[in-house]
Amino acid sequence: MSNNPLPESDTSIEEKIDKLELSMGKLIAFCEKLTDENNSIKHSNNQLMLERSELQTKNDKVRGQVEAMVDRLKAMDKAS
Repeated sequence: MSNNPLPESDTSIEEKIDKLELSMGKLIAFCEKLTDENNSIKHSNNQLMLERSELQTKNDKVRGQVEAMVDRLKAMDKAS
């Protein structure tokens, strides 16, 4: 048994540094995972917004066609 506190202190500091390095590694990995998930969500959101825009365009076109048919039917009904 040694009466010198420095080796124990050094070991304790080394252990704390090792734990800190491990924690930082886990934190970095978690941040990278979150970044990947965020990028994936942004991509999905962009795709959904594009699809929504296309569907709105199609819906407007079909609405116009239906309104035109209704107007023609009304005109045919008045003509008869």
